Amino acid sequence: MELSSTQIGAIAENLVANELMIESKGRLSPFQPIADDDGLDVLIYDKVTGKAVPIQIKARTTTLKKRGTDTRGKIAHFEVKKSSHRDDRHALLLRVLLSPDLRSTERAWLLPLHDLPKLASVKESKYFIRANKLLSSNDKYKSFRCENIAEISKLLIEKFES
Repeated sequence: MELSSTQIGAIAENLVANELMIESKGRLSPFQPIADDDGLDVLIYDKVTGKAVPIQIKARTTTLKKRGTDTRGKIAHFEVKKSSHRDDRHALLLRVLLSPDLRSTERAWLLPLHDLPKLASVKESKYFIRANKLLSSNDKYKSFRCENIAEISKLLIEKFES
């Protein structure tokens, strides 16, 4: 049997929550809604400032492979349903590429959710993001790419302190 995309999503949400607590040494406290029908998966609360930010998490376990190009296995493809997107939110979109064993994050991208329509490709009812996982890549998602969840933790703390 294979894990379903729903199961992989749940693993990713819990993994990110656990890694954020570890990397922030307990400063960041993640909360999950009972139902995420609004498209927001985790609320990150900062114990120092008392501020919080909702985050939508999208996860992948594999990269796209293109024949005859130098992007073999380097492109992470993410989809966000238009129905779960609202421009008026101060939410963040966290995209994570999980390790093949689903035990850690291999790469992450953090961006304001309201920027999604400007950055993503659009097809029918979804936004598509194809980001290169290589830290040396100069794609349009470079400024949102983070090496790991430790970097995400640092960025969130900086956001809370500003």
